[in-house]
Amino acid sequence: MASLRDRIAAVLQLKKEFQSTETSSVGSAAPAAQQLAHASRPVTWLQQPDPTLIGKAQSHEWLLPCVFAALLVLGGLTATRGWQQIEHAKISAAWPYARGVIVSSEVESYASSEGMRWRPAITYLYRVGKREVVGTQLRLVEAVSAFDEADARAYAERYRLHGEVLVYYNPDRVNESVLDLSAPRSAYLSVYLGLSLAVVGAILLTMSLRAGERRERTRSSSELAQSH
Repeated sequence: MASLRDRIAAVLQLKKEFQSTETSSVGSAAPAAQQLAHASRPVTWLQQPDPTLIGKAQSHEWLLPCVFAALLVLGGLTATRGWQQIEHAKISAAWPYARGVIVSSEVESYASSEGMRWRPAITYLYRVGKREVVGTQLRLVEAVSAFDEADARAYAERYRLHGEVLVYYNPDRVNESVLDLSAPRSAYLSVYLGLSLAVVGAILLTMSLRAGERRERTRSSSELAQSH
């Protein structure tokens, strides 16, 4: 009898140990399943892109092309203005000329928006037919002036007092005349500078537009891949 009770007690003890082991395994499997389910969920805590910021970024992509286009237009306008001055100066080269004499050759200063400037003040006398005309204009395009007094005096030395000169006058208005047929250096500078700006602006604009097209194709490809 004692041995039978011992066997029954041993069987019951094994049954209790088996039940406790099964319960612990089930309890540990539940958190693992929960962790797996949590890991399979889409990550929602990451910050999603703000649509307003995306719109601002796209607007900034067009900022540089607009700047480069403005540079192109500015260069074109600058070069055109300089070229017009050069062409306008050529008009006086087709005028008839008469011999004249310098009656006054001085240098005077004047205030401008850019500061104090100096200019030669030349007065000359010439004859057209029986009419004597007094002229003071040196160049058809713009007045001769300089920031340095020495530069203005060096120009005035070309027209010394009582010196003889060739006076080019407008045949339709004989009182309109010039001594200098050349265009100002600023006109040539405007042409060179304007063309340089226009070329640089055109190159940068082309590169910027091509870069924008590549970004747009990349964005479209990524959106298409996400949709699939």
